[in-house]
Amino acid sequence: MNFRDRINNWNIVGRTKLWFSISITIIVIGIAAMVVNQVRFGSPLNLGIDFKGGTIVRLTCAEKPDTGKVANILSSLGYKDAIIQEAQGNKLTVKLNASMISPDDVNKIVDNISKEVSKVDPDQTSITSIAPVIGSELEKSGAIALGLALLFILFYISIRFQLQYALATVIALFHDMIITLGMLVLFRTEINAPFIGAFLAIITYSVEDTVVVMDRIREKLKFRAKESFASLVNSSITEVWVRSMNTSITTFFASFALVLFGGPTLRDFSMTLLFGLTSGTYSSIYIASPLIVLWKKNKPRTESESFVGVGKQQSEVLSSEPETVKVSQPTNVSKKRKSPKKKKTSRKRH
Repeated sequence: MNFRDRINNWNIVGRTKLWFSISITIIVIGIAAMVVNQVRFGSPLNLGIDFKGGTIVRLTCAEKPDTGKVANILSSLGYKDAIIQEAQGNKLTVKLNASMISPDDVNKIVDNISKEVSKVDPDQTSITSIAPVIGSELEKSGAIALGLALLFILFYISIRFQLQYALATVIALFHDMIITLGMLVLFRTEINAPFIGAFLAIITYSVEDTVVVMDRIREKLKFRAKESFASLVNSSITEVWVRSMNTSITTFFASFALVLFGGPTLRDFSMTLLFGLTSGTYSSIYIASPLIVLWKKNKPRTESESFVGVGKQQSEVLSSEPETVKVSQPTNVSKKRKSPKKKKTSRKRH
């Protein structure tokens, strides 16, 4: 038996409790990590300066800088919570929580790094400050963008399929967002403005995988015989499983390469994509489809068939048994043929 045949024999819908238990466990781990961060750092998420405001100082050194010495210099100047990121080309990025710093403080940072770590090129030094007000506006804009995306998806799936299928899709999307947030918190990944774009990309991939499964269910419902709805959904999942995995694995490798070699600028964005795409592939197969089966379990058959947009008369034709037509044999009626009467001719005797 080859790999394709083994996939067709998988009972994915029958192990719904296992898939739900795995998701609940990962969500609980993420929530626990948020609680720990709230206690230790005062915030459940590791928000960057794009959201909470701050100052970014970018430096270019003559030699490769020692980040440990740079951290000690910043701590002595009163910036203990500074984030230091090293990039190629002897470049250094320092992120400070203070929304505005004075020019004297910037000069002190540059001078101390030049003396104790490596000489800094003043022509390639830049300072970017973001006020907390801008960060709060970015939070509102991001929340509105994500909310509108979910509403449009709910509306589209409701029109194309059914409201219950749209709700299953949106629940799977919430599942993806919660798991992605939990993993980012667990790995202390900084959340900045690109995080919103990464979340929208995750929603797109997750909905695409879910719609592929629903399309296959719709096609199989048109030619449904006597199999149960759960068996039909299970066979639909196994038929598109390889296609979904091929798409997700190629995207996974691209995101993983960015995590390893993309540098600090792209690492946080790539990690968000990495966790989100993995969760999106899992939820479209193991969460959304079993939810549909649970909701349709006690429904009559005609309601399941209305999912494919089949009219009432057509659904009755699909569900009815072919009628057997009895052909009546012609009855043999024996009819007596009357022989023609002979005319009596009278002969005259002459």
